[in-house]
Amino acid sequence: MIEKSAGCYQFDSDGKKYIDFESGVWCTNLGHSHERIVSVINEQIKTSIHHGYRFRNDRSEKLSEELQRLIGYENGASVFLSSGSEAVNLSIQIAQKLTKKKKVLKISNSYLSAYGLGKTDTANENLVSVPFNDTEAIKKIDFKEISALVLETGGASIEIVQFPEKEFVNELVETSVQNNLLIIAEEVTTGFGRLGKWFGFQNYDCKPDIVVTGKALGNGYPISAVTVNENTLKNLENELFIYAQSHQNDPLGCAIGLEVIRVIKEECILENCSKIGSYFTDKLEKLRFSFPTKIKEIRSKGLMMALEFQETYDGNKINEKLFELGFVFGFKQNTMRFLPPLTITENEIDLLIENLDKLLKRN
Repeated sequence: MIEKSAGCYQFDSDGKKYIDFESGVWCTNLGHSHERIVSVINEQIKTSIHHGYRFRNDRSEKLSEELQRLIGYENGASVFLSSGSEAVNLSIQIAQKLTKKKKVLKISNSYLSAYGLGKTDTANENLVSVPFNDTEAIKKIDFKEISALVLETGGASIEIVQFPEKEFVNELVETSVQNNLLIIAEEVTTGFGRLGKWFGFQNYDCKPDIVVTGKALGNGYPISAVTVNENTLKNLENELFIYAQSHQNDPLGCAIGLEVIRVIKEECILENCSKIGSYFTDKLEKLRFSFPTKIKEIRSKGLMMALEFQETYDGNKINEKLFELGFVFGFKQNTMRFLPPLTITENEIDLLIENLDKLLKRN
């Protein structure tokens, strides 16, 4: 039972301390209960949390402007919801409405949504997958009924932590544009510095029509966004398209999002992510060199990384013992996954590496 969360740490009801290398569910890029975020929450709840459909608020207007600046849009627009899944599904609905087509293209290792049009863990006739990093497979795609490419540039869920090659993504995007697909950048996990830039798509030659954000936008508070460029907005204004849900453009979530962006800028979080990410990767690579019969591969970009064990090695032993020692991380497919707060320090990384080294020597 968790009683407190602070910075990179979680504290349970027995007084045990854990270093959180998962940022909750990959949300707290600034660390848990960041003082400036807590302060903004305390101030905003005194004025307005939620207001309904008849009003606008300046927090949502300003957050839309900030997101557009970061993305590189002018004269676009945003809508703010609660979860990444909602935002992904709304972006797909927009693409379907504008193109009059039902199908959606994604990379095979992408996770789009927990439900609805983007649900990826069951058979869905409207989801078309292109095999990961298979440039030749792009030529075999039938684009006739496809409305959009939903591009996730750091797959942390299905095939645990994989990054598509630049040549593959550029070819996929270029071919999709040639076939009049809308390009949706799915940045729910990869946004706000996780991969060393504001957004993952900025690591590629890609100019999306729609950008979907969530998770780190609220640093643990549930807010997501769909941001569209000027051309998409103009086309949408010519269509009868109505979307409404209870928590839409709530001022509390938008005030938090604004402060998250300010903190990232003012505290040089992107620079720290690149620096600490390189440090963490080097430490993991040294472990791989020391234990080649146990560690198969290290995959990393920014502060999203994975340590994959050899097929012949039972990595779950390490997984269970490290958690007992107070380290929180993901484990799936014999692979350890790390998405720590972007404020993680070398000391905290060293503690993990030291304990991991000891366990690998014993087991």
